[in-house]
This record gives sequence, structure tokens and C-alpha cells, in this order.
Amino acid sequence: MNPIKKTLLDLNNAYIFFCASIYLGMFWSLHFFWFPNYPNTLTLDNYYDAIIPQTDLATQFFFITIPIMAVALVILLITEWKTGLRWVPIAWIPGLLAPVVVQQAFIEDINNEFKAGVAAEDRLQVLLQEWMWLNDIRWIILTVMWGITMYYFIAKAKSNHQNHG
Repeated sequence: MNPIKKTLLDLNNAYIFFCASIYLGMFWSLHFFWFPNYPNTLTLDNYYDAIIPQTDLATQFFFITIPIMAVALVILLITEWKTGLRWVPIAWIPGLLAPVVVQQAFIEDINNEFKAGVAAEDRLQVLLQEWMWLNDIRWIILTVMWGITMYYFIAKAKSNHQNHG
């Protein structure tokens, strides 16, 4: 493979790992740092500022990064098609789609209810529990996908080391 093509492929794969890592980091932060406090600290008076601006910014960010990641994964699939690692980009098809589907099909409705204004404390707690549970589903999926991505890079490094060592 010529050096320019190799560099472009390395950048492509680095972008995949960047996205997998930032996606994972966000959900691990939510799960371990924010969610444990939400039921006890969020009230009708403060839940909006603690959830909606951050959610809107994350949505805007991932609206740009995820489609680019999908293209990068197609490139990875093409380059790995004839290797034993083609399963990695194939695994990313549901691994990328499932969190987006959970967001669009379920979480977005909760976000819209949050944005409209929750009037009762008991309703807020029900919404928070559902919202956190749905985001934890995405946390699990993205943890698995990050692990698969890390496996890919370790396998590639071992293969390159064994071929050159």
C-alpha cells in the first residue's frame, strides 16, 4: 500500500477510535458521575438546566460526528473485507445504529417532555429513571463496541509486529 493511502487509512481508523472513545467517555461519565446524583438532586426547579442544554449540545455534536463515523466504518469494511477482521466494521453496523435508534425512538420523547416542562415531582422521577435506564442501554452497547474497536487495533498491531518481527 502506498504511503499516502496508508496515512489516509490510519487517519480514518483514528477517527473511528476517536468517536468510539468520546461516545464511550460521555456515557461512562453519565453513568458513574451524574446518574447516581440525579434522583436525589434534580428537582422541578433545576432539572432543565442540568439535562437539556447538555443533551442539546451532545445531539448537535453527534449529529455531525456519527455520519462521518459511518463513512469511516464503510471504508474500514472495504479495506478489511478480505481479512479475518471484517467482522469489526460489520459489528459496528448494529453497534452504531442501536444507540441512535434508542435515542430517536425513546429518549427523544422523554427529552421533549423535559423541554415542555414537567409539573409534578413524581413524574420527574419516573422520567429520570426511564431516561437513565435508556441511556444505560446505550452505555452497555458502546462499551462493547469500544472493546471491539480496541481489539481491532491490538489485532492489527500484533499482525503488523509479527509480519515485521
